[in-house]
Parts: sequence; C-alpha cells; structure tokens
Amino acid sequence: MQLRGMVAAALTALTLVAALHSDESQVQSQLLNSELQWGTYRPNLYFGTRPRLPNSLVSGLMWFGLDDQRNWQRIRHSCELGDNLAEYGYSRHNGRDFGEQTMRDNDQGVEIKSTFVKVPGKLGGSWAVRFTGRTLNADTQGVSLVYYFGLEGNKSMSMAIKDDAAVIRGRTPELG
Repeated sequence: MQLRGMVAAALTALTLVAALHSDESQVQSQLLNSELQWGTYRPNLYFGTRPRLPNSLVSGLMWFGLDDQRNWQRIRHSCELGDNLAEYGYSRHNGRDFGEQTMRDNDQGVEIKSTFVKVPGKLGGSWAVRFTGRTLNADTQGVSLVYYFGLEGNKSMSMAIKDDAAVIRGRTPELG
C-alpha cells in the first residue's frame, strides 16, 4: 500500500513537471514565432518580405534600366535564369533579424545592395529595408527601382502623400 502511494505521488510529480515544462515550451514557442513572424520569406524573388501568415502584407523590389524603352519588358523581380545576373543572393543572413545581399545586373548596368534589419516587438517587431546602388559603367543612363507593398487575399489598403512622404494604410485581422 505504501509503495502504491509513493508511485502515485511520483507520477503526479512527473505529470506536474511535464505540464510546467510544456507551458514553458509553449511560451518559448510563442516568443520564437513572434520573433520569426517577419522576414525575407519570399522565395524566388530577388528581394521580398512578408510575415509567416497566410493572405497578409507582402513587399518586394523590382527594377529595370532606362537605357532602352524596352527594358521595362525585362523588369527584374522573380529570379529567372534568363536574367543573367552576375551575382545575387544573401552574402550574410542570420535567418532571424538581419540579411544583406548584392544583386549585380550587368545587362541593366546596375549593382543593388539590400539590407534587412528587424527589432523585436509587438506583432513580430519592426523592420526596415535599405537599398543602395551604383551604375556599372558611365554609359548607363539610370535604373528605375520599384519597391511595392500589397495585401494578399480580399483586403484593402490605401496610399496618400503627406509632407512629401508616402503613407500606406491597411488592415489585416492578424496584424491589425
């Protein structure tokens, strides 16, 4: 009888420890999910961001050279073998809150560098992107960069110009 009570007490203690560990793991998992919510999660694009949520906000980069009227037909957006980029892909990326890459496009005469940084916070934190670039030869007339935002699914967003800055507003159930 006494052994049975000790076994029952030991099993209760193990159950309690497992439950506490489970709660701790769940909290850690939620923190990890929040930390990883935003990132460069748009495969097959030269550069793009999105949260790990379905039907949500997306952003990306497109560019084309200004030397030829037909260059807009060869706009760079998704990674295509025929684009013949001499270099693209992340040279440094920690998978969490930082990424840096160089996209060298000899055909369009430009080299573009992107930097992605993120700080923790509510709803996955805040993030910023910086693009710098240079023409590859003196004959290049210029390049048009297009950084876009969009909402997947049946949602809406609007843009207005205020104090010489674009203000984009939108709403999703998950992000607010």
